[in-house]
Amino acid sequence: MKRPTQWRPPSAPPPTEVRRCFDAERRKREPWRNWYKLAVWQRARMVQLQRQPLCERCLAQGIVEAATVVNHHKAHKGDWSLFISSANHESVCKRCHDSVIQSEEKSS
Repeated sequence: MKRPTQWRPPSAPPPTEVRRCFDAERRKREPWRNWYKLAVWQRARMVQLQRQPLCERCLAQGIVEAATVVNHHKAHKGDWSLFISSANHESVCKRCHDSVIQSEEKSS
């Protein structure tokens, strides 16, 4: 069965516009989010995934899963040295990052 379409008032902006505005406001509030676009981060990410290509969280549970995300052990919150330090990086799969790690960050 097909899901019914969601009704929106004619004056409401489209969801894509709402998301774009939210992202722009977030970048103003937290300019360090743009660091993820820098070449130095892309290189650090690549080095980490080459050094540890498997998800460290899954390996701890005896599961072999390819890592696709580099997570920071300690949230950097704009601290450049924590952001770029390889000692603060861990390789994780998208599932671990989007579920376990995100819920840990929200609760702290």
